[in-house]
Amino acid sequence: MNEPDRSNRLFDSGVADMQDTIGPRHATLSIVSSKSSTMSLPVMPQKKPTTIGWGRRWGFRLTVLVIVQVAMILHILVWWIGVPWGWKTLSPVEPSESIQTVSDGIINAGAIFFAVALLSTAVLGRWFCGWGCHIMLLQDWCLRLLSRRGIRPRAFRSRLLRWAPLCLALYMFIWPIFYRFVVAPYTRPDLEWHGFHVELLTADLWATMPGFWVSVVFLFMCGFLTVYVLGAKGFCTYACPYGGFFAPLDRVSVRRVVVNDDCEGCALCTAVCTSNVRVHEQVAAFGSVVDVGCMKTTDCIDACPKDALSMRWTKPAVATRVRSGGTKPQKKWDVSWGGEIVLALLMLLFFFAWRGAYGLVPMLLSLGAAAILVWLLWKSWRMIRDANASFHRWGLKRSGRVTGGGVVFLVATLIVFAATAQAAASHILGWKAGQRAEGFRQQITAPMRAGATPLTGDEQARAREALEWYQLAGSMRRGGVGMASDPNDLQASARIHAQLGELEQARVLLDEIEVMSKPNESLAMERFMLGVSLDPPANVMAWVDQRLVEHSGWDKLRAVAIEWAASRGDFVSAVSLSIGPDALKYAAIGALQKGDLKSAIDHMEQYLQAAPSDALAWATLGRVLLATGDVAAADTAMRRAFAARESLDAAVQQSLDHEMAAYAAERRMVTGQEAP
Repeated sequence: MNEPDRSNRLFDSGVADMQDTIGPRHATLSIVSSKSSTMSLPVMPQKKPTTIGWGRRWGFRLTVLVIVQVAMILHILVWWIGVPWGWKTLSPVEPSESIQTVSDGIINAGAIFFAVALLSTAVLGRWFCGWGCHIMLLQDWCLRLLSRRGIRPRAFRSRLLRWAPLCLALYMFIWPIFYRFVVAPYTRPDLEWHGFHVELLTADLWATMPGFWVSVVFLFMCGFLTVYVLGAKGFCTYACPYGGFFAPLDRVSVRRVVVNDDCEGCALCTAVCTSNVRVHEQVAAFGSVVDVGCMKTTDCIDACPKDALSMRWTKPAVATRVRSGGTKPQKKWDVSWGGEIVLALLMLLFFFAWRGAYGLVPMLLSLGAAAILVWLLWKSWRMIRDANASFHRWGLKRSGRVTGGGVVFLVATLIVFAATAQAAASHILGWKAGQRAEGFRQQITAPMRAGATPLTGDEQARAREALEWYQLAGSMRRGGVGMASDPNDLQASARIHAQLGELEQARVLLDEIEVMSKPNESLAMERFMLGVSLDPPANVMAWVDQRLVEHSGWDKLRAVAIEWAASRGDFVSAVSLSIGPDALKYAAIGALQKGDLKSAIDHMEQYLQAAPSDALAWATLGRVLLATGDVAAADTAMRRAFAARESLDAAVQQSLDHEMAAYAAERRMVTGQEAP
């Protein structure tokens, strides 16, 4: 038998098993016996050295991936440096930002980037995964580290779980559109759609991103742990929602790996493929790689000793048929159909158990965790069922006896599943609390009186019961079942306390949330309202000043604080908080309060140069000018106010009409004539 035939027989017994025995930098197959003796089999005579997974194109691809990382870091640094100066920066260039586009019509940098990636994939194939994804670099790095230690991660192959990325992609990007335009008209008639609008800049880059430590956990789990457990592209295969769209688009692309007649079937291409594609079978059957798992890394092209593979323009996979005399490759799976259904259901449960757990775990991290948990369950079942079981170099079970490594594996698995059950219990109790708290969690939007209990006796009882459920859902430190408290549950509890008139308790909870979670403008506004109710005005203004220094883009908090200061007659604070023309407006009002009409007119005229459509400001200016005796200028100002009236909403129109009626009465008193 010639050497190529021998290697083909090895691959027919399962490429993954062969990959487990290939050294990281040798073009030989090492067959390991039960006595740990090895025999090296040359694959075929080679005219160039072959490295497993790290060919000459790897350096170029690594450079591209590093540039992606550097660009991300620079983006964050520009924003971080500019925060104290109130700079805006490009919104996150992250495909998940497209959720804002489909749900709220916001066209941001992430949405544009994702659209370009999708369109290019439809032409070039699934190149973005291999050349443009920051998670890919982490996965490749992890694979390289493992390879240097003689570990070749074996891909976990599941029929049903591979559909998880597409399901998540549909949930993230298609469901919001369906809900808004098909479901919401019947269930949420108040949900408005303002159309698409462009918002490419942001003052808070991290607003839609997870916290620092959550990001570290995400990168470790999805960039490293999934490779070690699930195989070279574990996250891509079972958790990446973007791949859910990239994979079907690859079917219509016209650029892919093709083979020529020099191929001798050595299967080295399959051995080095980190995308878990059986390349040698694909090209033998179709003449090109049509598997949508191919991420165009070109490692297979580097490895081919005959230069039989290349990246070419060709017909799309959807139009490619099996060659004459060829055989369509049969996919091999690790789990039976019955096991697939069980694992799919469990993965769904694990996903919901961890999604949003403790207000920390983002969607992608929860799906990656769910995929790893499913594998742990499957491996544990194999340990129970089979006489022998192993994981990489760990012997978990030999001849029916669990080894020390197997005990450690089972204990670690039990701990992980206990943590998952704990997170699920916290979720369920939080949901129960939310059911009892229905109607008592109104946002704190106005100053409230301490000790007031506007709720009825029955309502107070239900509110207390909801607080007890929220406490059970919280951390063990608080008497609950969770590892930590969910900031959302704490905020709901704070709102209930406020409804019960327990303002100090509400403030304590909001302050705790501020320490444990990312800065949040909505939370800050509620905290401001409690401060207005409990603290001296000077303390409230000091708190607002500090928050706006740290977060200059919190315009809603700024506006509410300015309005509150102005309502108290504290126009000095209103001016200090104002940015741009608004400072002139409040300076004018402050001058009026002091009786300084000349300064009031000067400030108001400067303000109206920047805001000529402010009808109420024109009306105010008209009345001030009338008070100085400049009737002609006053009439001109009132005409400007009336001209802008139709653009105002009904409430503002009513205020303007009141001002104009007052002006008409004052003009009759001054001139004895009606206003023109």
